[in-house]
Amino acid sequence: MSPLSPLRMLWSSGHSWDSLSQSHPTLAASFCRLVLPGSLLGTAMILFAASFHGDVYGPEVSFAHWALISLLFMLTNWLAVPLMAWVIRQSVHAPSRPAFADCYRLAAIAPLPIWLSTLTLLLPYPLFNMACGLLGLLASGALTYHGLDALFEHDDSVSTQSMAYTVFSVGALVWLFVVALLMLPLL
Repeated sequence: MSPLSPLRMLWSSGHSWDSLSQSHPTLAASFCRLVLPGSLLGTAMILFAASFHGDVYGPEVSFAHWALISLLFMLTNWLAVPLMAWVIRQSVHAPSRPAFADCYRLAAIAPLPIWLSTLTLLLPYPLFNMACGLLGLLASGALTYHGLDALFEHDDSVSTQSMAYTVFSVGALVWLFVVALLMLPLL
């Protein structure tokens, strides 16, 4: 996979998705290669923001609260990916349901832009951070659509769009839940 492959995956159901559709990693491999690094990146960035400019995001919040928030973020990510894999598996209209491990792989790939958007926490600009988080959510939607088409549907049809809307809607609700969970201790 070339360095531009992830960007191409946002715009096309063919680039790099073809090679991904040939591999069938286990749940543990997908977790270790995608979910664990992504969730740890987000957790580390929350702790970094708390350490260096926590007063910008929550002046009255202690570092212990920030540590709790980062732990909740990591755990909810670990739970959200299998939940989304289940939603993907239930949404695919095929003669037989796809393997849960294949659905888990797509559910682990889709939030990568959201996890990468946490890198903006290096800068203490909350509006910029929120804008990048929303862009990450949109990129996640693009990955979901093209991943569903490439891995399960193969026809770029209305049924693929319908399935993508369903999966993305549930994913957006899960993302809002994670954001609300993160904001709750700050209130």
